[in-house]
Amino acid sequence: MNKKVGCFYFLGIPEIETALASYKSVSTNPGQPIWAVAENYRFEPAFVESKKLVAGVGDMMNVQVIIEGSMNSSNPYFSSSWRRNFEGGFILDMGVHFIAGLRMIVGCEVTSVSAITSHIDRTLPPPDIISSNFKLENGCSGVFVMVVSSSSPKIIWRVVGSKGTVQVERGKVDGKHGYLVSLYSADGQCKSTFHPFCGVHEELKIFIHDIVQANLKQGNGYEAEPRSSFVEGARDVAVLEAMLESGSKGGTLVNVKKF
Repeated sequence: MNKKVGCFYFLGIPEIETALASYKSVSTNPGQPIWAVAENYRFEPAFVESKKLVAGVGDMMNVQVIIEGSMNSSNPYFSSSWRRNFEGGFILDMGVHFIAGLRMIVGCEVTSVSAITSHIDRTLPPPDIISSNFKLENGCSGVFVMVVSSSSPKIIWRVVGSKGTVQVERGKVDGKHGYLVSLYSADGQCKSTFHPFCGVHEELKIFIHDIVQANLKQGNGYEAEPRSSFVEGARDVAVLEAMLESGSKGGTLVNVKKF
């Protein structure tokens, strides 16, 4: 049986480790199941393009992820009880997607974090604000700031390089929601491209393709799309859990669990 799930992010690290161990115990069998984690951010054309652009802006100097969300009573997800009944609340529920976008763009792993968390909006589960410094395995540092509910929503990923800067900003153009990808070159020029949302469709097409190919090549070791890998989902969760752990300890440096 092939399986695509969207609830993987509600597991903690111990549960994820148990789940991964169970999957690996059957993964050597011919016709092994494809376990795909439904993370559409890794399939959004905006992030695919931005990853390519980052490769051309020289040495990575700094990374900034600024998330000002709109999770209030007018949001259809606000009252969902299951989003309030696990540790991390909306920070973990929403934040893993933004971490997925970060990891996709920079093309390397977050190794350590130091975070401060707080709880301001009492209609939301704690914490509802997180400010974190992080370090990438390439030595570059960055900041991840997330406010679950803001009166002026804004979502930005920004990578500053020695030869230019790449920015991805969520927004709306001609009535379509999507991402504006901007490349700022060293000479001050800016080139921008807007990409409407389509990551869900793209990931589903690839998942179906993987199932078809795996069935055709059953027993011949077919490798599914790595962006859908359960390991990628685990790594997203690990970054957020490290930030939440650091926040609970007043900003103590925490190493991110490796998968």
